[in-house]
Amino acid sequence: MIEANKVFLKMCSKGLEPDEVTCIALIDGYSRVNKMKDVFLLQNQMVQVGLLPNVVTESALADGLCKSGELDTTNELIHEMCGKGLQLNIITYNVMVNGFCKARNIVQAIKLIKDMEVAGLNLDTFTYTTLMDAYYKVGDMSKAQELLQRMLVLLDKGLQPTIVTFHVLMNGFCMSGMLEESERLLKQMLDNGITPNAITYNSLMKQYYIRNNMCATTAVYKSMCVQGVLLDSNTYNILIKGHSKARNMKEAWFLHKEMVGKGFSHTPSSYNAMIKGYLKRKKFLEASELFDEMRR
Repeated sequence: MIEANKVFLKMCSKGLEPDEVTCIALIDGYSRVNKMKDVFLLQNQMVQVGLLPNVVTESALADGLCKSGELDTTNELIHEMCGKGLQLNIITYNVMVNGFCKARNIVQAIKLIKDMEVAGLNLDTFTYTTLMDAYYKVGDMSKAQELLQRMLVLLDKGLQPTIVTFHVLMNGFCMSGMLEESERLLKQMLDNGITPNAITYNSLMKQYYIRNNMCATTAVYKSMCVQGVLLDSNTYNILIKGHSKARNMKEAWFLHKEMVGKGFSHTPSSYNAMIKGYLKRKKFLEASELFDEMRR
């Protein structure tokens, strides 16, 4: 970032006026390394060269402050923006909503959403998904589900849930043990023309495996295959651990070979599960060979 700032100053010294893209890139860079003091220095440098802050650069600054957890400073910045006559846009509000949701301050996030609506701004998919994620993380899945239903009502107005939206809910239902709701959500995805991927199925599969329900785990796996969903390393690791725990070592071994053949890596836990499964079946040679493979 030191070199980037030197380039910025060199541009200014040569009379080259930096544009929004340059400034946002610098703000983002400083924010990523948590150097917000440097961001404010940069802002002063921008003013000195005649580049006045606008809603785009200030929104980037607000994003950096939120990511650094400086929500009080972000609030001050927003008040300053309003005082300067800058009209907040959907990006500014989403940055703030996301910041408060990550801090588990849903009350303040809701207040901002009401401010958005008063300002005549429509909530977008990002706003809804962010709020759903916050409700899931505080254990209020009914509110999260209510937001999805509200989105689906507004489909004709262009508010389309994305696969990320459904993943947030799927993860929430699975982590809350609400597997019937997870199955219904999966059907709802398909009904709305959204194709589930490995991440979607893995969340559900993992919860069935944890509950020692290998019949349901295998059914989800078969559904993936029928839908033409590409399996990832997590899919294989979940299946291998499940079959090993159930002592279905032939199935576990087949998946192990298939996984290695596709270039995926085992987790230590899946190796351990297979070794333990072989030991329980007194297959000491196979367990030893896997242990040697794990060490290589």
